[in-house]
Amino acid sequence: MIKRKKIIIFDFDGVVCDSTDECMVTSWNAWEEWGSRKNFRKTVNEFSKEEKSSFRKVRPRVRGAGEYYILRRAFSEEINIEDQETYNNLEKHWQEYIEPFKSIFFKARDRLRKDDVSAWIDLHPIFDNVIEVMKILNKQDRLYVATLKDAKSVMLILNKQGINLSDKKLLDQSQIKTKLQALDIFRKRLGCNKDDMIFIDDNVTHLLDPKNSGYTVFLTVWGSILDEYLHIAKINNIQLLENCTKLI
Repeated sequence: MIKRKKIIIFDFDGVVCDSTDECMVTSWNAWEEWGSRKNFRKTVNEFSKEEKSSFRKVRPRVRGAGEYYILRRAFSEEINIEDQETYNNLEKHWQEYIEPFKSIFFKARDRLRKDDVSAWIDLHPIFDNVIEVMKILNKQDRLYVATLKDAKSVMLILNKQGINLSDKKLLDQSQIKTKLQALDIFRKRLGCNKDDMIFIDDNVTHLLDPKNSGYTVFLTVWGSILDEYLHIAKINNIQLLENCTKLI
């Protein structure tokens, strides 16, 4: 059992909901716009079984919207991303394109969302047990979110689930570049100690710096988790979180 802490900071995509389908559709549309093409897609039904499988396999490595450039270009050039080293090398090689693609990605998301907001929300199947825990934590004034998703998307999805989160308890891609930065901001706002906080994320690369800086972190394993990330967590003494009810 986890010792009760003052606040719990959730990552969003992959922890609260499975955003794979939405990111697949949005990143496809952004890549089409990037290449000055017009093949706009609205649903997952417009993707082949192979496209879905390939995207789901690599999606957990993405750490922010701009990095979908890496996936889309790799797919286009038939580059197989087998491990984190390959992904990191592509990120370094294509670094100059990531920020410009991020802007196009969010425009593509906004277009998809405006077209049919209800259908857009449905592209984010939520983890029911996580939402229930978040509701309890929110009532206890212990719920915070640090995400590289945009705040509008997070609020729409949470609001549909009956969770209203204060702006001061949410840091998004417009305010932070790393999860460590988010934790430091929250800690200063609250005037608390590092050991008064717990941060959970499904991408182990987001947990390494916070762990090394003295924060309590957990790698969530109820979504799509890479075996490689489990290994990285093990060698870095990062604990796994299989059931979020332990946070209550």
